[in-house]
Amino acid sequence: MKVLATVLLLLVTLTDPTRISKINTLKAEAKKAYLKNDFKTAIAKYRYLIDSMNVKEDEVLMNLASAYYNLKDTANAVSQYQSLTASSKNEVRSKAQQQLGVIADQQGKQQEALNYFKEAIKSDLSNQDARYNYELIKKKIEEKKKKDQKNKNNADNKKPKPTEFALRIKAQADQLASQYRFADALRVLQDGAKQDDTVEPNYKDMMDRLGEVVEINGGR
Repeated sequence: MKVLATVLLLLVTLTDPTRISKINTLKAEAKKAYLKNDFKTAIAKYRYLIDSMNVKEDEVLMNLASAYYNLKDTANAVSQYQSLTASSKNEVRSKAQQQLGVIADQQGKQQEALNYFKEAIKSDLSNQDARYNYELIKKKIEEKKKKDQKNKNNADNKKPKPTEFALRIKAQADQLASQYRFADALRVLQDGAKQDDTVEPNYKDMMDRLGEVVEINGGR
């Protein structure tokens, strides 16, 4: 009997005309506030719908996330969008993933953004905005890789040619490293750099790697 009473109470609550009317009024007020760019009011009303009226509709959750985003409350926006990536509706899931991609891109996390846009496309193949953003970010990443490689090549071209002394120092360091005497190899390069200006520019990467190994090995 207790279970039946609970079910009946729930049904009455869900079909209560007064409750439904209040929900519809709050939705309308929240949307009106949102369209007027009054995002604080919109958030307050959407939160009331979710927390107090137990409204869990995707549209309400999405609008709340968008209100947070427009208010530049990134943490709450991300939290809301992430919850929507579990939606059973492909379109909703895709839009949430797309917005997470937009936020990641704005934070300079381009690879993460690319992954979100890719998931958005997989969720909804008709999401042309996600497809456009995916191609745009992909192009940005490729251009950055080319630029970084060009800068590296330019830096390599600007390196002074190693002297005979520098080459001997490098050979000694290589031999010591092959014997797992990493600290000694690093010391040879560091001492050599004090005597010859061509050592560090040409072998800095090796010195850095040796330094990391020595630190990991506790100075050995």
